[in-house]
Amino acid sequence: MNIYPYTKMNPNKSSLIKKMNELILAYADDIVPVNRNIIVNFFKERNIPCRKDYIDFLARFGGNYSYFLKKYNFDCTFQEISEIYIEEPAEEMPSNDYALISNHTFADFYFIEYSTGHIYRPSIDIEGNYIFKYYAYKDIDSFLWCQLYYTYYKEFTTQVIHHLTDAELNKFFIDYHDYLLVGFPDSTAGSYFKDNKIYAHTSNTNIIEEHILSDDFVRKLYK
Repeated sequence: MNIYPYTKMNPNKSSLIKKMNELILAYADDIVPVNRNIIVNFFKERNIPCRKDYIDFLARFGGNYSYFLKKYNFDCTFQEISEIYIEEPAEEMPSNDYALISNHTFADFYFIEYSTGHIYRPSIDIEGNYIFKYYAYKDIDSFLWCQLYYTYYKEFTTQVIHHLTDAELNKFFIDYHDYLLVGFPDSTAGSYFKDNKIYAHTSNTNIIEEHILSDDFVRKLYK
């Protein structure tokens, strides 16, 4: 059995994710903003409390179904989100502890929790109630990083594939535990950062992808 490799991010890793997101966004040329006041007023009218980072996200990215989100079927446009709130009966939406952040083509709705910023893909019980058990992404920055990095990483990395035995994979999880950049509470999948390299693992595989960041990207990262 694989050893569970999840650990919490420390502030340094959080800052690293933010910086990497900004650098990778240079490759995204189809981002369209939305007037912030329109977003704020829409949610105020519906008495839905919203986190600042959620409003910031919609204001920056909500004007277009950008390629890096479309590639992984996350429709985070403000038009889509507002239409869902208008069309869906209020009693069929979760409590105001959660706000809709994406309509996913294959996984229905994703919500952000007001108190924590965790992003969930909830399940639904037999009575139609949403069940929020494991979060899908720790926060908006982690969500952005996953979509941005795995859309554009070939632009600024060199890739090496490692096929590991079960023993080697378990040793990797132990040795790299403290280097986890983005992980998931209900999965062994994760992305690790060490020595200016990203090590990517997908659940149910014994493959580690080693992505060596380009010198130019690294220079910008520590600038």
